[in-house]
Amino acid sequence: MSVLLLLAFSLTLAGTFSPAICDPNATRLHLLGLYPMTGSFAGGEAFLPASQLAAQDVNANPDVLPGYQLVIKPLDTKCDGGTATDVMYRELYNTTTTKIMIIGAGCSLGTEPTAQASHHWNLIQLSYSASSPELSNRDRYPRFFRMFPPESVFNLVWLAVIKEFKWTKVATLHQSVDLFSLAMSDFQEDAKAMGIEILAAESFVDNPIIQVENIKNTGARIIMGNFYPNMARRVFCAAYHHQLYGAKYVWFVPGWFEALWWRKPDDSIDCTVDQMDEVVAHTFQVNIIALPTGRNKPSKMGVTTEVFTRRFHDFVGNGAELLTSYKECALGYDSVWAIAFALEEAEKQLQALDTPRSLSDFTYTDNVTVDILFRILSDMQFEGVSGPVKFDDKGDRICLLDLHQIRDHQSVLVGIVDTTTGTGNDLQLDGYQPIHWPDGVPPIDFIRVREDKQTIKYPIFVTGVVFALLGIVLACCFLAFNIRFRTTRVIKMSSPNINNLMLIGGMLAYVSIIFLGVDVNIASTDTFVFMCKVKTWLLTIGFSTAFGAMFSKTWRVHKIFTNKTAMKLDLQDSRLCSFIAALVVVDVIILSIWTATDPVKATKMQGTKVVDPDEDDIVYIPIRMMCESSNQTYWIGAFYVIDGLLLIFGAFLAWETRKVSIPALNDSKYIGICVYNILILSLIGAPVSFILEEQNALYVLQAALIWLAATLTLCVVFIPKIRKRNDVNPTQSTMVSRVAQSEGSTSVVDTQNEVDMQRELQRLRQENIRLKNKILLGQSSTTLD
Repeated sequence: MSVLLLLAFSLTLAGTFSPAICDPNATRLHLLGLYPMTGSFAGGEAFLPASQLAAQDVNANPDVLPGYQLVIKPLDTKCDGGTATDVMYRELYNTTTTKIMIIGAGCSLGTEPTAQASHHWNLIQLSYSASSPELSNRDRYPRFFRMFPPESVFNLVWLAVIKEFKWTKVATLHQSVDLFSLAMSDFQEDAKAMGIEILAAESFVDNPIIQVENIKNTGARIIMGNFYPNMARRVFCAAYHHQLYGAKYVWFVPGWFEALWWRKPDDSIDCTVDQMDEVVAHTFQVNIIALPTGRNKPSKMGVTTEVFTRRFHDFVGNGAELLTSYKECALGYDSVWAIAFALEEAEKQLQALDTPRSLSDFTYTDNVTVDILFRILSDMQFEGVSGPVKFDDKGDRICLLDLHQIRDHQSVLVGIVDTTTGTGNDLQLDGYQPIHWPDGVPPIDFIRVREDKQTIKYPIFVTGVVFALLGIVLACCFLAFNIRFRTTRVIKMSSPNINNLMLIGGMLAYVSIIFLGVDVNIASTDTFVFMCKVKTWLLTIGFSTAFGAMFSKTWRVHKIFTNKTAMKLDLQDSRLCSFIAALVVVDVIILSIWTATDPVKATKMQGTKVVDPDEDDIVYIPIRMMCESSNQTYWIGAFYVIDGLLLIFGAFLAWETRKVSIPALNDSKYIGICVYNILILSLIGAPVSFILEEQNALYVLQAALIWLAATLTLCVVFIPKIRKRNDVNPTQSTMVSRVAQSEGSTSVVDTQNEVDMQRELQRLRQENIRLKNKILLGQSSTTLD
């Protein structure tokens, strides 16, 4: 069929094929016809024979343009701007004939440059199919009209369908040419004005694979596509490979593609015909209603749609329905008739001038005739084969729009939008074939995202409270023991007052576990934020109190052991308490500045999306309430530095006093164990807590770490003291005396007279020096008794 048409086109160019001339004496009015017979859009296959049929009918009608005959000079634009401009210029500079109007071009790429130049020859240009929104610019295209509406008009149908099925999220994909870019830009603007969210706005030049994948990653289900047919095949092949089709997806594409466009052989894609059939099924197409069915109202030419269709098939021959733009061929027919009606009326107005003129007098410098033709076309309105013909102030056709759905390799009409009546954007579905949804219902427009508010479950919170209370009870038991046996030698030697502070620090840590478990499931948001602050204060001060007390005792032993004189050291408990108080004051100052300058607020934290295994249309996003401040990382880092230095200091003291062999006095071994436990728990818990998103698991982890750290520390320090509370070691009396003196106590060992004590201290100092020398020389590893 295409070969026959090209042959006919070649004969036309040679002047051997032209519409019938009924009156040999009639004046010929030459029309320059620009038709894309080849190229990316070969719409001239249908538009040219339809135009020729119209010219034949005009010339055969004695009541239309009497005394004149229309002659169309068709040229192939190849759907290319450069080619279209070249052939137009060559023909206009051909002085053998004067063209009175231009019909075409059929492709926007060829129409834009020709329409931008043709008015310089005082020519009206009427296109039958160019749809670029750019052509609506009257400043750039002052004498241009078109039978086919701008591509952006199809947005009315898209938006009407979106509104009908209550979709609120869509994605767009278009070929990067002005025809589609401008129309898609208008759609995105109108969609946003209607509250429709554009999930993705993708464009491509040649290969749409990446853009199709991007759309899939957004989770979009409704996809609006705008591209030429050859690119449409690439788009849908990519959609097949990315599984972006089926019952859960809806595609919209232009409806002016040729029949079975997806089945056309194409070496640029790697999909089979069956695969293309599968991916294109149920796709929606939007187009102008150029061959309205069921309309018994005859056109102004006295021809109904059915009659025209039959005559067109007879004119072209078998296979007419396979021609590119067959469904829009009536636009070519109506375009020629519109020109004929305009020329007929212009002839009447020219004859009525003070100085009568005629169309045969037209030249490319004739401003009068072109102005008359422009006004006539602007006000023209008649019933054409393609429906009502009327132009707006931009020269665009006001027409009917249809919505088709591809089913069983056929394009089925399922609805229309009549832009000439009512609001001009209402979708009419009644009276047409019902839309077929593979799942029986319209798909949702997006993967439903539901918030999974994660709160600490009551059983877990209660468990945390129970363990915290058990820890507090344990600390109270140790405290009761420490007070009850404070005068016992072993307990007294371990500084019971400082031990009490250590236990208080442990209790604060246990209480913080309770506050840690209070979230918005239990309390209000304000209460939750308050609990966050209290928890931070308790944990920070508790740590400084507990470990400050532990390390201060060891520091006293270290000072006694390293004392090089026999003079009594004044290291009473009050001095150690001041050391602990200094640590707490530093914490309070930092916490106060943090609270005043950068207060924490309740913020929503989103976790990783989780797809419902039973319904892939639903994705759950874990949401948990967190207490955060703008510079929280720096404040926490400050405490890490302070507490880290404290642990390093404690480890240093433990190492320095490791040789002191009085168990009741020296906690160096236990301090080492405690520091080791804290480091291990911190190294395991800190990274995991940053990664862990599940609220309950996070609470269990944090509470367990705090509980284990506090419990292990208290047990490691106090259980050995409980086991040795009744032990008696006379050999330790001298050192006990020194410690007792430093504490200002009044134990039995202080009953020795001062002379004997000074003598004993001098002996002890000499013994210490001797033992140190032996250790340095490697002669002995004896420890101090």
